[in-house]
Parts: sequence; C-alpha cells; structure tokens
Amino acid sequence: MSAGSSPAGRRGGPVVLAAAVIVAVVVAAWVLQAGSGGEDVPPAGGSPSGYSVTVRKGGEVRGYYDLAALRALPQATVVIDGKEQEGPLLRTLLEDAGIDRVAGVSVIGAGVRDGGRLALTAAQVDRGVQLDFSRRGTVKVCAPWLDRSEWVRDVISIDAE
Repeated sequence: MSAGSSPAGRRGGPVVLAAAVIVAVVVAAWVLQAGSGGEDVPPAGGSPSGYSVTVRKGGEVRGYYDLAALRALPQATVVIDGKEQEGPLLRTLLEDAGIDRVAGVSVIGAGVRDGGRLALTAAQVDRGVQLDFSRRGTVKVCAPWLDRSEWVRDVISIDAE
C-alpha cells in the first residue's frame, strides 16, 4: 500500500460514484416527470422561458397564459410612484378565461422576491388590479391602492372562487 492510500479510501471512491449516479438518475426522472404535462404543471407556452400563468375557477383549470397570450389581451397603463405599469387588468384576464363573476381571487407567485400570495375580494378585483410585465419575463400583480409590500411578483397561478 502506498503512502496516503487506505483500503477505505479505495472503497469510498466507487461508493461515492454510485451515489452520485443514483442522485443524477433520480433528478433526471423528476425533471422528466415534471415536464410530462401533469395536471399541476402547465405545458410550456409560446414564450422561450416556458413561463405561463394558470387561471383556475373552483379548482378547474380555465387556461394557461404565456407572455404572448397576456400581451394579446387589451392592455392598461397606470403610473404608480412615477413608474408606468403596463399589462392587462386582472378582470380582463378572468373574463378571457370565461370567469365573469368571482367571490374572491387568490394570486400566487413563485415566492422568490416576496410572500408570493395575495387574497383579493370581488370588489378589489373590480377596482383595477393589474398584471404588469417585468423585465424578467414574468408578470406581477399591482394596483395604485395596494401597498407595494402586497404586490405579488412572478405570478404563476390565479385562482378564482
């Protein structure tokens, strides 16, 4: 046996390699399963990033909106704190998805840059909540009457009741 080598060191190499291969296989299987079109995973939209917003009513999916579909909706512009926010109104998106009346709406974001959740009443939705296009290729929910801390960035789901 040469200096610096031990039987444990030689046995550890293949064990570590085998563990790494198992981890790689599990991760690859998880990625393939996630992209298989499962109910909770929206199919990739027309945007290069695959980003889309899922709209549901009572748990039933009413539509997947990628950036192109969101841009195709009528747009609104509002100035908040001197900055233009541009995109479709939440009410416009809901109506496009066939949702005319709501008791309330939950907006869910990726939760990376904020709390990732906002509950709105029907009256609040009707006050003018906007989906604003971000530079990151996602949308955020904002309104002049919402505190900036309530804004939800990187919106992924809108659930109407």
